[in-house]
Amino acid sequence: MPSKPMLSLLALSAALLASGPADAAKEGTLYYVNDFDGPDACGGSDLSWGDDTVGHLNDKLDDWSFDTSYYHGNLWLDFRDVADVDEDANGEDEVANRGIDSADIGMMYSHGSKLCSGGNYYSSVLLGDDSSTCRLRYGSSYAGNDAWWGDTDLNAMIVDTCYSAQLCAWNNDAYYNVDGNFAALLGFHGISSDGRSHTNNFEDFVDSSRYNGLGDNWVDDLTRRPIGSNNDECAVAIIYADNLSDANFIYDYMGFDDWKSPGSHTVSYYYYINGCNPNGGNQL
Repeated sequence: MPSKPMLSLLALSAALLASGPADAAKEGTLYYVNDFDGPDACGGSDLSWGDDTVGHLNDKLDDWSFDTSYYHGNLWLDFRDVADVDEDANGEDEVANRGIDSADIGMMYSHGSKLCSGGNYYSSVLLGDDSSTCRLRYGSSYAGNDAWWGDTDLNAMIVDTCYSAQLCAWNNDAYYNVDGNFAALLGFHGISSDGRSHTNNFEDFVDSSRYNGLGDNWVDDLTRRPIGSNNDECAVAIIYADNLSDANFIYDYMGFDDWKSPGSHTVSYYYYINGCNPNGGNQL
């Protein structure tokens, strides 16, 4: 039986951000895009497993007696619902139910991209509706950021796209557009897959992470290392905390139904499986 790959982490400091309000209700806002064709769509190659993947989390939040779980796909993933008004005049992410920052748990499943050159470092998500703009840029340490998570209610965000937590962006002070009780960003360094095995792994992750292991289970369950080279799927957890001890606690013991406070956002910690080597990114 092969030994478990070694978990690794990095730490990065940034400026202190103020805390935001928290809502007592338990809420989820979950989006996917499978269909990128047709009127008002943003265009691109279709995906197949977004509804199954995100739908499983929606079902579990219902089973766990969340007060609301807002779950929609395709054209419903609109720029207004995931952008922050303080970053873009069209942003409405604080609007109850549909606004992704109005919930405690957020998720987006789509295509993703990144930029790590020319003094710009960020990730982006391809949206479903082209009525405003087709890409949400987040995590930028420079001009052009669209999202700011946690200043309404968000505790954790899953961005199930390629390049959603890219090391080159994180290394250049990206992914600090967060506030309040936002403690965990779960994503991928490099390419992520759209397929049955990915969805099965995601379902395992959700099922085992109600009360703890939100970061740990994500990295363990969603990292895939098939036969071949430069084709790994490298799951990453970015945890916000005052220090390493607090970050490890959040990584191990935060769950979908048991949130942990980051204290502040002066430091973020980047958790991954050592040696993971994806298409679309340097070996970790």
